[in-house]
Amino acid sequence: ELKAMYARVTTEDLEARLAELRATISKLRSRGASWAMDCRQMRIAQHNEDLVFAELRRRREEDMESSKK
Repeated sequence: ELKAMYARVTTEDLEARLAELRATISKLRSRGASWAMDCRQMRIAQHNEDLVFAELRRRREEDMESSKK
């Protein structure tokens, strides 16, 4: 579960990691779309981007729920 996976990571660290992953993806895409889609590093970066983004979204939703109470 994402919550357990990122339990000891701050939101700021997650946001920095997301920016880093997006920069990596952008750099790899600049080498060419077909090459990037076959690149293992690209697939890993995209997967990690999805995980970090999902955790950040979960935290934002959790914060919104707690602020409504």
